[in-house]
Amino acid sequence: DLKDSKTWHKMWIHNGVPFYEGEFNRKLVDEIFWLARNYDFTLVNLVPEVKDISLKERVRRANDYYDNVSKDCISVSIHGNAFNTSATGIEVFTSKGDTPADPLADILLDCLAEAFPRQAIRWDLSDGDKDKEANFYVLSKTKMPSLLGENGFFDKIEDVETIMSEEGISKLAKAYVKAFNIINNAKL
Repeated sequence: DLKDSKTWHKMWIHNGVPFYEGEFNRKLVDEIFWLARNYDFTLVNLVPEVKDISLKERVRRANDYYDNVSKDCISVSIHGNAFNTSATGIEVFTSKGDTPADPLADILLDCLAEAFPRQAIRWDLSDGDKDKEANFYVLSKTKMPSLLGENGFFDKIEDVETIMSEEGISKLAKAYVKAFNIINNAKL
């Protein structure tokens, strides 16, 4: 039952219409997989279920892939953001400090900025790179370089209208696939 799932409780209502983070995340991931099917890199959906799974289980699945399938991998966690109804933009997080994920985040942020030239890209240049840093569980507990994309603020109607549109999902997915292709070809 979806109402028992945490993701489906992450809901905002705009003009009487509910917006669910889980719905957005899955649409974006599905589009990324569709667009990436003809590229020379492998994507693995660690959360194929409709029902949400815990962060601990997500990290366990990522680390299991790293330990048993390939050490040549990165983890990317897809999200929508929420804050205070006035924040806007797109962010990419890595764990704190200088990490192998930092240059990957720069590539993803550049691709997102190119895809959304009028959208605020919220980067932090204070340490010489563009990523924001946090000790999010899915970043700090994975064994491989890990990114977390916050793809717009869904407590702000303008962001919701952009990112939930077919065009918005497509542009986001194309930016992610372009970044993955650059990362794969650069072998960073």
